[in-house]
Amino acid sequence: MKLLGLVKIMMFKNILDDLNISKNDFFYLLILTVFSILITYTLINFNQALGIYCSDVFIYLSNSLVFAGYESSILYLYLSPVICILTAILFKLGFLSEASLYLVTGIFCILANIGIYVLLKNKFSSLLSLCGAFLFGSFSLTLLWWANGTLDVPAVALSIWTVIFILLAVDNDSKYYMIAIPLFVLAVFTRYTALFLLPLILLYYLSKHDFFTNLDLLIVDRQEFSRKLKSYIKSEEFRNILKSFAIAFMLVVLFSATILAYGSNLSFLTQSSTFASGSKGEVIDNAYTTDTFFYLHDFPNFLYSDYVSFDNVIPVLNGSNPMSFFLIGLFAAGILLSGYKLINAERKGESKYKYLVWILFVVLLVISILSFKINSLITITLILIDLVILFSYFRKIGIDREIYSTDIFMLAWLLVYFIFFTFLNIKVNRYIITVFPAFIYFVIYALNEILDLSGKFEFFEFKKQNLLKIIPILLIVFCIFSAFTFTSTVHYNEDFNKNKVIADYLTEYDSDYMSKDVAVFKQRPYNWFLRMYTIPVTDDQLDYLESSNITYYISDGNFNLSNYTMIYQKEGLYLYERIN
Repeated sequence: MKLLGLVKIMMFKNILDDLNISKNDFFYLLILTVFSILITYTLINFNQALGIYCSDVFIYLSNSLVFAGYESSILYLYLSPVICILTAILFKLGFLSEASLYLVTGIFCILANIGIYVLLKNKFSSLLSLCGAFLFGSFSLTLLWWANGTLDVPAVALSIWTVIFILLAVDNDSKYYMIAIPLFVLAVFTRYTALFLLPLILLYYLSKHDFFTNLDLLIVDRQEFSRKLKSYIKSEEFRNILKSFAIAFMLVVLFSATILAYGSNLSFLTQSSTFASGSKGEVIDNAYTTDTFFYLHDFPNFLYSDYVSFDNVIPVLNGSNPMSFFLIGLFAAGILLSGYKLINAERKGESKYKYLVWILFVVLLVISILSFKINSLITITLILIDLVILFSYFRKIGIDREIYSTDIFMLAWLLVYFIFFTFLNIKVNRYIITVFPAFIYFVIYALNEILDLSGKFEFFEFKKQNLLKIIPILLIVFCIFSAFTFTSTVHYNEDFNKNKVIADYLTEYDSDYMSKDVAVFKQRPYNWFLRMYTIPVTDDQLDYLESSNITYYISDGNFNLSNYTMIYQKEGLYLYERIN
């Protein structure tokens, strides 16, 4: 047993070494974890008081009820089985409350913050990595959807950890594929837009295994290509990839079988094919807009907004803090400095196809931009091909891979998601949270380069170490202040708890209500609050209601019904009981 424990400790130490996490990092991680837990606790309490304004949360709560053995709607059971199954565990333990879902999503938010630190630590100092993590945990948009039952931040958390281990698998040790690929599957079954990690994973894999060189070999010397392929099939990397695929396949089968076992379907496959065909979303959706540049012009507000208001039930971030523009400036500087460093990097040679490569790169880039109006997936595919060309070219001329590999991957991450969500006419501010890790990477990259460059000037030589610490520390202080004052910037007049009040009245009024039929004007909240499957009845179905055997009806209309009498009302909501 002692030997087994020692082996486990050694394995854990090896992973930490590969992650570039040393003993000194534990202090920074402790600070970050305490901050993340306090923010999560604060926001869980705040969200409980505020109430549920995102109707999707009711779907996840109802799904969790189903997985916990309760009767509820299975219509959307295919959505996020990961979060719902975990929440169902807490339901089964007796914690039958929205707080259980808030806690589960909150834990993933904490993991996202820690993940940002670990991701950045691969390239930057502990202090700068901590600064990047605090930025993520203090952005207004992140906090707006932090620990409130939505899936965006949890999906980003799993995406971050997937990326961390993909970078390790390609650059350090292929055994990490067995962690990265299963994490990717979990990310997809948390939020299906995580599927866009797949082309990014493929891009980074091809960055190490030169696609064009192998293609050239296939055309010119098939015998050599065959020899090289057989050698690769026998390699440890290939075996580890096969093992990771086997684990991933088992997870896919497990989640799919679970969904089907409860009588639901795999509708996400249909949705994926719909978007792949170029659909921009349905006009009837509340979030439908033709404002193509929504995410672009509102991006400063997403970082640090002046206040949050509600347009009906849709939260809107208004105004932007000067810090937002400072960070956007650093982001732009980070990309420029990365390009500058790459241009001036030492090369072992020049390619005779240099001009042909750059002409092809520009042509594909122009075509990708022009194709944006047709289908975002065409644009994304062409851009990724362009980046594969860049990887191949830089490898050909002998530039050190460490200089550009992570930078290009992060740029691809940002572009893929930004392009896809910009193309859609269904625009919800929380969707763009997924680009924050890549955005933060270039912000920290700029800070790192600027602080390093300062040491080259005689004036800064004496104070270089102090500068290196003061700027990130000031940013961290600002982040802490912004995070803990965020709730005071949320302004709302709508009572998001009124559906709960109506439901609570019915449960107290009739303790046997679950044995009777209850119709509602809005099914999602009442399936959760009443812990049962409710019957949807709209205003134009009142004749059906009158002729039915439905005992109770909850509506947002004050109707004169011949077979029902109103027994309770609350802020525009009405509870009717059948009398005939």
